[in-house]
Amino acid sequence: MPSTPSPIADRVLELAGDTLFTGPRGGGVTCIDSTGSTNADMAAFVRAGGTSFCLLVADHQEGGRGRFTRSWQDVPGTSLAISALVPNDRPSQDWGWLSMVAGLAVAKVIEEVGGADRSRVTLKWPNDVLVDLDTDQGGKVCGILSERVDGPAGPHAVIGIGINVSMGRDELPLPTATSLALCGLNHDKNELLASLLIHLDELLTVWFETGTVRDQYVARCDTIGTPVRLTFDPEIVGGGEGVIEGIGVDVDVDGAIVVETSDGRRSFNAADVHHLRTR
Repeated sequence: MPSTPSPIADRVLELAGDTLFTGPRGGGVTCIDSTGSTNADMAAFVRAGGTSFCLLVADHQEGGRGRFTRSWQDVPGTSLAISALVPNDRPSQDWGWLSMVAGLAVAKVIEEVGGADRSRVTLKWPNDVLVDLDTDQGGKVCGILSERVDGPAGPHAVIGIGINVSMGRDELPLPTATSLALCGLNHDKNELLASLLIHLDELLTVWFETGTVRDQYVARCDTIGTPVRLTFDPEIVGGGEGVIEGIGVDVDVDGAIVVETSDGRRSFNAADVHHLRTR
């Protein structure tokens, strides 16, 4: 894992205190200016025998990835690319919740540090964090990609979190995206990272004990109760139905979205979800 000492790490540790990542069991926070992909760096660390609860943070990554092999783009200095390493041996059916752990944590960070009222921050299944959707500046502020990596020290989750911190409108990767700055929210990187460490600690502790964060997630997921259109990447699902419409009604025990369709209730583990409600 790349290691370049950075003052931001000291300030983050001071603000966060003891967490899974910064306490006796943790490997701390490593901050770097730039890398190809923080997730790829963490995966290489695990495969080389590395282990610990730790965070790798970059101001810029040149080869970031999103869901379904899509790229994640940023402008140097305007975002946070974060990978959290989580050693664990929970059953495989529980691992899908880890992306939702991250989404919940980021939503809480935006409220706590950004100063956003809870009504301004929503979660779209499975892990998109959206801010101020009813304004011209609103959109997706965070993307998340979780991966399982096995190494000599056992199974690990690498949770990649990309937050648009201070991007201007002309720097956003997509017209449906936004940044904390554009939404008029506090976007101090030290405070954001410290709060993220604290909330990841709290939610991961619940997940380690129960294998889920379903109750908290369902309470925050805006997809539930919303008319939705689900589209499917044929490379992922092997073709078949391209589009499903219905109403999101629940999230089941393994984290799949449950949709009320014309053919009854159906569960989906992987799809692009589009909210159809006019805001």
